[in-house]
Amino acid sequence: MQFTGPHSRLRGTYGRAHAIHHPLRLWRAAAMALGVALLTTMSAGTTLAQTPGGNASYVNPMIGTGTGPGDSENLFPGPSMPFGMVQLSPDTEGHNFGYHYYDKDIQGFSMTHMSGVGCANDGEVFFQPTTGPVETNVSEYESPYSHEQEHASPGYYQVNLLRWGIQAALTATDRTGEVRLTFPAGKTANLLVPVSHTLNHSVASQVRVVGNNELEGSVTNLTFCSSNRPYTVYFVMQFSHPFAKYGTWSGFRDGAPAAVTADSREAMQGDQSKRAGAYVSWPASADAKTVVVKIGISYVDLKGAENNLAAEAVGKSFSQIRHQATAAWNKALSVIDVTGGTPRQKTVFYTALYHSLLIPSIFNDADGRYLGFDGKIHHVASGHNIYDNFSGWDIYRSEMPLVALIEPRRMADIAQSIVLMYQQGGWIGRWPQVNQYTNVMAGSPLSIVMATAWLDGIHNFDIRTGWQGMWKDATQAPPNGSSYKGQLGMKWINTLHYVPNDKVGYGSVSQIQEDSIAYASLYDLARALHKDDAARTLYDRALYYRNVFDPADRMFRPKNADGKWVTPFDPKKGDGFIEGSGWHYQWFAPADLAWVVNAVGRDTFNQRLTHFFSYKKPGWYPQYYNPYNETDLEAPFEFNFSGEPWMTQHVVRRVLNENYTDDPNGIPGNDDAGEMSSWAVMSMLGFYSVDPASQAYELVSPVFSKAVIHLQQPYAGKTFTIQSGPNPTANEYIQGVKLNGQSHAKNWIWFQNISKGGNLSFDLGPMPNKSWGSAPADAPPSLSNEQP
Repeated sequence: MQFTGPHSRLRGTYGRAHAIHHPLRLWRAAAMALGVALLTTMSAGTTLAQTPGGNASYVNPMIGTGTGPGDSENLFPGPSMPFGMVQLSPDTEGHNFGYHYYDKDIQGFSMTHMSGVGCANDGEVFFQPTTGPVETNVSEYESPYSHEQEHASPGYYQVNLLRWGIQAALTATDRTGEVRLTFPAGKTANLLVPVSHTLNHSVASQVRVVGNNELEGSVTNLTFCSSNRPYTVYFVMQFSHPFAKYGTWSGFRDGAPAAVTADSREAMQGDQSKRAGAYVSWPASADAKTVVVKIGISYVDLKGAENNLAAEAVGKSFSQIRHQATAAWNKALSVIDVTGGTPRQKTVFYTALYHSLLIPSIFNDADGRYLGFDGKIHHVASGHNIYDNFSGWDIYRSEMPLVALIEPRRMADIAQSIVLMYQQGGWIGRWPQVNQYTNVMAGSPLSIVMATAWLDGIHNFDIRTGWQGMWKDATQAPPNGSSYKGQLGMKWINTLHYVPNDKVGYGSVSQIQEDSIAYASLYDLARALHKDDAARTLYDRALYYRNVFDPADRMFRPKNADGKWVTPFDPKKGDGFIEGSGWHYQWFAPADLAWVVNAVGRDTFNQRLTHFFSYKKPGWYPQYYNPYNETDLEAPFEFNFSGEPWMTQHVVRRVLNENYTDDPNGIPGNDDAGEMSSWAVMSMLGFYSVDPASQAYELVSPVFSKAVIHLQQPYAGKTFTIQSGPNPTANEYIQGVKLNGQSHAKNWIWFQNISKGGNLSFDLGPMPNKSWGSAPADAPPSLSNEQP
């Protein structure tokens, strides 16, 4: 999911310029010049940490944080546990995406960030350490920083705030953040909590000073992408040292200085036009002072935040929590071990795997309570979690299939979370954030996710209730006034069997294409559940995409309700398509590509697809492949369906080499909750599925000499090993394949070939073998190959 547009942040517009303190540019210049000195004067044990061992040592969290401000590269570098509720990270810009590598200042830190999504979001429980007088405007408390004095690794982040001479180190548990602040000697130390500051626009917030070592409060924010549904984050902050002074401030967001009230214990933001905050201070000391801040959050209530803190952080040192986070990441990343390849490829691979395991997010508190889609408090059974923040339109393609493969028990909880969404809210959302339907994007992607999980063999969730929700979403429109809008144009789908462009203006062609892949997935599921009547209905619906295929120009194009094609039609334009053009969507029938190849004509199909990849360098082209978005992620693998699998091997390797790099711009576009990263993980391993519910995985040339996937229950196998010879980097073309020691002519395998364990061996070479996998019988299955 990509949203682009003019974003900018004008520094200094949040309040008065510095009249007493040095101008910010002088602070930056002086601090950069003295950076090494600042680093070496920190007390023992506070220098930048070494990267941990294990597979986590290959991860570079800075990948994907590049450009800015407001650009679509928007991953966060701060600590989070695998799928954790907390994503504690620095923010270099406000009311936007959070952190961008090329921004010059850190405005502060916040507890929540959604990984790589396409709209400003989250950023709740914002804070910033300073020294000296208390300031309340961003321009007066933000600080320059240097990447030379910044370190990030899984579960840990550290940076020097050069303006203040403060070192900030961060780590996290599932539901809490831990912040170690080292203040310089001889300066009053402050922690500012501008509670109304978020990366979206808070509508209400409050903060209270409790005793002399605690703050508590809440932030009510709005869901992203203009869906504007309110949700609340509650927090409790506890300090390792009692503070000596405290106070609050309040005012308007118009940039005027806020009114600071010393010794005040409570501040509230009454509406979206206002702001509020609190501060605590410690007196200057002769030596550097270290203060540790423990922060618990909850989406239920303050009690939940306090309980999460007690359950996960109280009584543990910063070092203990950091060690636990590192150990958790090493365990999560050790599910796949690779050997061979270049150091850069290992960094790209394990960073992509890391980014694939950040979201969806744990939503329930440590005591099992969570807020359901009905607005009521529910409890999840011990040993299980509820998950939220599903970037459905993106992640059904490869991120959720990857999680199903390597973390099936977690996938069962994710699937059950979707079931409970339906039970409580009445519908299965397509991009739910926290416990709210946002109606962002198209189709029924979370139905595909559940169907894929069940067909993979993950059965420990309530498929009976889940099926009811999936069937309802596939055949019915929500009533007027429903917070969920369902599949757009359902009235017309049920009557005309396509989405007319003059009745549904948002991506009419893309809508029915996305709906059809959901129908195809449910058809596969219905067969597995022995629901024969439903299977016949869903098979027919899965072919509705054909009703927007024009046999004259042999392309998908928009059609009006009267059955006439929209004219004029330019496939380089986006009318009728979501975040793409007719070129991007001319391939999008992943469940039935055999029909598309035949309808276009095999030679014409291959000519067009070859032209699609003939760009000189990657970019946002209307007529070429777009590696920056999900609209055509499956396109590189479609040569496997059209008799030219060597072209799939070539273009996949090209996309990996050009678009997935070991630098801040190393992920193409938004990562979209791990979708783009998971594409790289699977492609680098040597397989990918354009239609995950089909259970067919297309083969490409792996980039490592050996990769071992360590399988978990309920899968029958222990390991699945992929081997490819001594120098796969220089040999991108498949010469032959053996599956469990037997020659394998097909250019795909079944998911069960992986989950049962075994060995997949590639013979690679520098030139294409145009005979391997190119016969019609070697192509992956399609709906056209069978009858219901």
